[in-house]
Amino acid sequence: MRVLFPLLLGLSLAASAPVPPLNPAGEVDVGAPAQSVALSADGHTLVVGTARDVQRLDPGTLRPLGVLTGSDGGGWGATFNRAGRLAAAGLTRGVTVWDDLSRPPRTIDSPGGRVFALAWHPDGQRLALGDAGGHWQVTPGGPRGQLRGDVMAAAWSADGLTLYLSTGQEDSATYALDAGTGRVRWRQQNVPATHTRRAYYGLDEVNGLSLSPDGRTLASAHQDGRVLLRDAATGHLRRTLTGGEDTRWAAFTPDGTQVVAVGETGRVTIWTGAGQPAGQAQVGGELWHVLILPDGRALTAGADGAVRAWTLPTQVR
Repeated sequence: MRVLFPLLLGLSLAASAPVPPLNPAGEVDVGAPAQSVALSADGHTLVVGTARDVQRLDPGTLRPLGVLTGSDGGGWGATFNRAGRLAAAGLTRGVTVWDDLSRPPRTIDSPGGRVFALAWHPDGQRLALGDAGGHWQVTPGGPRGQLRGDVMAAAWSADGLTLYLSTGQEDSATYALDAGTGRVRWRQQNVPATHTRRAYYGLDEVNGLSLSPDGRTLASAHQDGRVLLRDAATGHLRRTLTGGEDTRWAAFTPDGTQVVAVGETGRVTIWTGAGQPAGQAQVGGELWHVLILPDGRALTAGADGAVRAWTLPTQVR
């Protein structure tokens, strides 16, 4: 059994050798700022959510295949469930859901304005969402509540019993909630004493959440550039990955031994299980999301309208 991120508690390691560059493996201009990328469970359908619409791309070549009907509100946080239903948030209010990509979608409203956080429950039927007013809900028929800051990201435990949420603004924390009742199981806020607030931001906002493939480690992407790895059951901090800036999203590789992160400075960084950067690339604009494909490529969504593919180094696949 491979060990996923050894428990060197609170350790932050810096690279002792030059970081090898990542190799580009393709690029497509989608004509508007790219905000999210998502692949269906069967691997046949790839979409990119932009500030203007949601588009289909060929998973192998990234060739554009058309715009989804009813997606003119934009596509933040695009995500598939295991049956191929797609959800994406618009730029103003609510969520658009395609039960069938060939048919017009339906919408789900949220009381606090723009939705940032979206995650399908493992059963494929329920959807967790959170908005700019701090409101979160599990629909249909689940709990709902309100947190102090914008709800920035959501993720589910593999068994569907725990919902993880992250916030920005004055809260800037990570939560684990009981999926049945909404009760807080743990809350962690980790703002360094040296943190300097920036205009238009709150504290050290927690922009993205991802679970390791074995469900034991929760990665959170922070505005100050860190990626924190926590025990998903307890919230205990296992490791701090540093070296990024304005980190927007982090994702585990399929074997669970590495993390790929992107940020607003246009940097892509891969960390190994030893906490060392194993690959890095720099582009000219903000990067908002990263998706790891089963074939070993990483796709990044950029504010310059580019979806880029990167070949991960052999040793980190």
